[in-house]
Amino acid sequence: MKIGIINAGNVGGRLARAWVAAGHDVMLSKDGDDAKLRPLVDELGGKVAVGNLRDAALYGDIVLFSVYWPRLDAVLGEIGDALDGKTVIETMNPLGVTEDFVHYHDTEFMRDNSTAEQLQARLPKSQVVKSFSTLPAPILEASAWSGQDEPMSVFYAGGNEAAKAATRTLISAAGFRPVNAGPIGAARQLEQIGVLLHHVAHAEFNGDEDLIRIGFALKEANPGPVIRPRVA
Repeated sequence: MKIGIINAGNVGGRLARAWVAAGHDVMLSKDGDDAKLRPLVDELGGKVAVGNLRDAALYGDIVLFSVYWPRLDAVLGEIGDALDGKTVIETMNPLGVTEDFVHYHDTEFMRDNSTAEQLQARLPKSQVVKSFSTLPAPILEASAWSGQDEPMSVFYAGGNEAAKAATRTLISAAGFRPVNAGPIGAARQLEQIGVLLHHVAHAEFNGDEDLIRIGFALKEANPGPVIRPRVA
């Protein structure tokens, strides 16, 4: 499969490694200084192509859209119509930023919207799928979970079944367990998991520095539910 990665940063770079290892063809791009891609390109030994944002959008049968939320308009302006007709896997979280460059979850936006729905509205000729947003980048590698009995869950949500099936394939190729979270509107709940995990990091652990080790997974009862007679 040909995969274009729009903004191969902390998330896109990790997935690029996994997908190259799984035998997929990948083109990297960077929003900003593309010299920052050089260590990753050197690491992968020429197994990836490099282009600008529009090149990567044109290259991929599937495109990973891993853009810093405040940069959305600028990136879409550079890409133009290159994503028309394509599956677009978006990984964004709705983060605002203060004048002092302090990031925060834009809970007002999150109340009635999601980055996935917003991107789908901006790309009406594409098929947007939300995924890879509930795990912090430092644990978005299968090797981070090597001590677990089963793969970590990666959720996805979208409105097009073919696009969701392709996303499911790439989640598995990255070493995770794909979990179908339903229609694109479910992206709102997936993005709200980020807020929950921040609360957990502070209440259960030692603060935001431990957020990078926290994941959210789906478990199935094994051997199964214990059914008892209902008591009136």
